[in-house]
Amino acid sequence: MDPSMSQARELINAHLYPVLLIFAVIYGAIQISPMANQARYFNHCVDEVIRESNVEKMSFSEKRALAVRLCNGTSL
Repeated sequence: MDPSMSQARELINAHLYPVLLIFAVIYGAIQISPMANQARYFNHCVDEVIRESNVEKMSFSEKRALAVRLCNGTSL
């Protein structure tokens, strides 16, 4: 094997792969961000519906199920 080819391969291994890894991590974080915002909004919606529900005879799990249905867009 040619020594210059070996040096080129070492250069690629030393510099290109870490740079690609950094870009992959940044791209993944950008892709996950909208899902995290949607989950935060949904959790806030569920908490608000549970807090505002004034039905005394409903258990917490029933209130939570109602809140999830309402926050997903269904009607009563």
